[in-house]
Amino acid sequence: MPESHAQVSPDTINRLMGAVYSPIAMLAGMQLELFTPLTEAPMSTSTLAAKLDVRPEKLSPLLYALVVAELLTVEDGLFANTPESDQFLVKGSKNYLGGSHELLSDLWNAALQTEETIRTGKPQALHDYSTMSDEALRPMLRGLHGGAIAFGRALIKTLDLSRYKHLVDVGGGSGGLAIGVCQSCDHLRATVIDLPKTAAISEEFIAEAGMSKRITVNSADVTCNVPQGNFDIAILRSFIQVLSADQAQQAISNIGETIESGGIIAIIGRMVDDSRLAPPDSVFFNLVFLNVYDEGCCYTESEHRAWLNEAGFVDFKRHSLSDGSQIITARKS
Repeated sequence: MPESHAQVSPDTINRLMGAVYSPIAMLAGMQLELFTPLTEAPMSTSTLAAKLDVRPEKLSPLLYALVVAELLTVEDGLFANTPESDQFLVKGSKNYLGGSHELLSDLWNAALQTEETIRTGKPQALHDYSTMSDEALRPMLRGLHGGAIAFGRALIKTLDLSRYKHLVDVGGGSGGLAIGVCQSCDHLRATVIDLPKTAAISEEFIAEAGMSKRITVNSADVTCNVPQGNFDIAILRSFIQVLSADQAQQAISNIGETIESGGIIAIIGRMVDDSRLAPPDSVFFNLVFLNVYDEGCCYTESEHRAWLNEAGFVDFKRHSLSDGSQIITARKS
């Protein structure tokens, strides 16, 4: 063995081997909803175990792991939420993200099948929203719903929506983004567009939020047809990345037909630099997409720019959001 090899230590390998356990601890905490009772007051292991109806000796290792993961604190044997956990992982809070554990379980389990997907050439955890049963689709949308509402509320800090009147949320899923935006902007009305099976469930979530008078739902496949309606702003969140390149180009073209002159399109989701090496989160997310979609992936900035230019959009801008996703905006000429 060359001398240079003998001097190398497996530091990166060891670091990666240990990196997985903090996310696993967070997922278990979300599934147990253990952060919710801790918002009342710091608790001992036995007190919290009683509230969760679990055995203290089984709960204890998880609590200490969550302290190391910086989602809990411990002092004199009493565990408490961090400010971040209190705001985002307590059920019933406005910015609750704990319900996303079903989605995280699905995505992480999919990523674990990467080797088999590459060997077979077929996605081993395929998500086909057009054929997925209601029993599978509804919980998945429920898991995404809280985060989508929170994202919609936060979006007004990134996009100035004051001059727009009618927003279209393309591939809007549960309708959570449209709900969050409309709750924050009294002057806006919105339309959610999605495939027929998803659209039917979207209407349920929108009615549940009491927003049916301001948010309508259209059933359409925008990769094939120009949807009905005229809008001055289109939001495509976590949508382009589920499509093939040809479908993405056609979808942007079809949506472009519905946008008024001077209106904007905002594409939000995972995308990569032209080098395909950054940002790291998106590079790694491609391993998930490899397993759940036939052809979807994190596309490059140049690919997005070309599709938008061809659809008649100008003033292309891109920047990163705090959740690790990217946003591209462009104006209809």
